[in-house]
Amino acid sequence: MWACVSVASKSSQSLILLSAVFFSWGLLTSANSILVPYFQSTFSLSYEQSMLVQLAFYFAPFAISIPTSALMARKGYKLSLTVALILTFLGSLCLCISLYADSFVFALSAVFITAMGVAALQVVANPYIIRTSNEQNETKRLTIASTFNSLGTTIGPIVLGIAMISIGLSNIYLVLSALLVLLACTLYSSSITDYRSAESVKILSHLATLRHQPQFIFGAATIFVYVGVEVSIGTVTISYLSDPNIGGFSAPVAATLMSLYWAGSLLGRFGYSIFAQRLSAMNTLFFGACIAMILLSVAILLPSLFGGVALIMIGLCNSFMYPIIFSRAVSGLGDASGAASAILIMCGIGGGIIPMMQATLITRFDVPTSYLIPVLCYAFIASFAFIAKKRGLSIVTA
Repeated sequence: MWACVSVASKSSQSLILLSAVFFSWGLLTSANSILVPYFQSTFSLSYEQSMLVQLAFYFAPFAISIPTSALMARKGYKLSLTVALILTFLGSLCLCISLYADSFVFALSAVFITAMGVAALQVVANPYIIRTSNEQNETKRLTIASTFNSLGTTIGPIVLGIAMISIGLSNIYLVLSALLVLLACTLYSSSITDYRSAESVKILSHLATLRHQPQFIFGAATIFVYVGVEVSIGTVTISYLSDPNIGGFSAPVAATLMSLYWAGSLLGRFGYSIFAQRLSAMNTLFFGACIAMILLSVAILLPSLFGGVALIMIGLCNSFMYPIIFSRAVSGLGDASGAASAILIMCGIGGGIIPMMQATLITRFDVPTSYLIPVLCYAFIASFAFIAKKRGLSIVTA
């Protein structure tokens, strides 16, 4: 009996600590979105130049994901996650210093370091929470952790906006640095179960094996598209709402309204975690993507405040997509799950590429027309769900 209690206690402890990690990178990701208009104003940048912040943030996984996966194989998940938190701390501290130094190049470099830390957190934390689960509840536990990620993303703009007025952005990152160190120390001193691959020297062979896993390849492409469309809508919709001919809001008000978009993702994940046991994951993913396409069509055909509301509501559709796609992509991969996670996090580069694609349409046409890019993205996500369901790859969450 005591053994069962001990296992249950470790399971709960791991969920709490890993959820805190999910929360931290959600907060840092939303903070990065705030940096775009802040840098544009502070350093007198063009719109294209300010988008370098997003590009740096989402390009970072290419530099860190594979090394992190190798570290997981050799030193275990727990130490790797601690190192990732320390890297994130260093990036946040450098960003604090760069803002005092008033240097855009230094600040952009600090964003890149922070983003590498965030990417490393994702590489480790996603498979870590799956390894501490069983096949019956892995998607549910990942959804719960993702809910805390959405919580960090949602309250980030609100808390940071208030804090910027009172203590300034540089001091905000100083506080974040301290919290990250505290979390790293707590994790390292905890008793949660550690994991490592039994074949630590075969990380490259794992990567080669993944090439022959069609569900993983399709899942990786879908993660690329999903991250890209989520970031793109979250960024461009501020322009949609602040356009004098559409929403007519000031830029600060439009940015505040976008917190509702992330709040929708939070509420949706919370609701999905409650009803996940009764739902087919692939059916949920398919219908969510279809509803998102309908809402986008409203925004394109009816460019108005009503269209802006439709765009904000897409946050609800996005809420459950990531845990479903990720858990489907890595399901049954065993020791290769670490390498698979690294590839999936690298696919987050979509968050830098797809917004650029939408920005190109804005330049050539207008803001409403640019949402044709997200429509195509959700069509791709729907096809992933449909094909996976048709081939019997659907997972029923528990």
